[in-house]
Amino acid sequence: MTEKPRRRRKLTHELLGLVCLCLVLSFLLYLFITTFGRVLIEEHCFQNDIVMDEFDWYDVDNTLRGVGFAVSAVFFTIMFFALFGERLAYIRKITAGVEILRDGNYGKRVELRGRNELTELAEAVNYLSESEQKLKEKEKRLYKEREELIRTLSHDIRTPLTSIMSYTELLNQKETLTAEEQKEYLSLVAKKTEQIKKLTDILLDGGHREPSFFEDARLLFEQLAAEFEGELEDDFALLTAFSYARAFSGNFDVEELRRIFDNLISNVKKYAEPSASVELSISQKDGGIVIRQSNRIANNKPPSESYKMGLYSIRRIAQNYGGTVEAHDENGTFEIIITLSNI
Repeated sequence: MTEKPRRRRKLTHELLGLVCLCLVLSFLLYLFITTFGRVLIEEHCFQNDIVMDEFDWYDVDNTLRGVGFAVSAVFFTIMFFALFGERLAYIRKITAGVEILRDGNYGKRVELRGRNELTELAEAVNYLSESEQKLKEKEKRLYKEREELIRTLSHDIRTPLTSIMSYTELLNQKETLTAEEQKEYLSLVAKKTEQIKKLTDILLDGGHREPSFFEDARLLFEQLAAEFEGELEDDFALLTAFSYARAFSGNFDVEELRRIFDNLISNVKKYAEPSASVELSISQKDGGIVIRQSNRIANNKPPSESYKMGLYSIRRIAQNYGGTVEAHDENGTFEIIITLSNI
């Protein structure tokens, strides 16, 4: 049940009420002075056998009325400004809140008092302050996310670029190439170049995603695993395992998934022990996909900043699928578990 908003009183009605209250109290004071003063004078004359004629009492009544009017007027003025001063102080508080808001300090709130136009004004100032504060926080968050996106995508662009440089160096070292080898290397270079272009487009487009629905997503992941093996099989012993109960479907951005596997490949090349096996497994769990990769760390070398950026990039992509990333190394063995939930 929704709470009904409290009915506002008009500020003019409140001020009129203050004036009426002060008038009533001042009039009562006037009556008290004139009536009680007459009683005191009569008592004084009776006790002291003072006889006053009609003209004397007329002067006394006029004097009492004058004194009563003067005292009542002073009382009315003091009473009115005492009661009205609270409103003036509240107006000053609202004005101070507006000044603070104008200076860019959006965390300060104006205390709410009463139920009139001043209260509405204070609520408006608080609402504007909260709105501006939320807007500034959102701008900071978007700016931070933009910086993080630029850093992660810049790191991801370096991965295929490094592959292109490696293929180019390999081509320069070989004196003779068969037509088949030349076609294979050029195909790999073209593939990595296209990947760089797509990553650059994502960077310029502010991180726009293009997920597509795959009726048989198992084939997609098998292809990515095959690319993982193709990049590493010459230098590492690979153990690849698939655990699918059945074919599955889902919405995936191919470039995001490729960035995940490219970062895994890059980290293996940089930090894995060549003499030990590199393991990769892809399985289904609770309607999602779990990618697990592990390897021995070469010479127990601690991860570098590039390594951390790779993990951060993977974690950002996993978040797009409502997933998580767990990475840890124990006893010189590194393991990362990537869960993609909302597919």
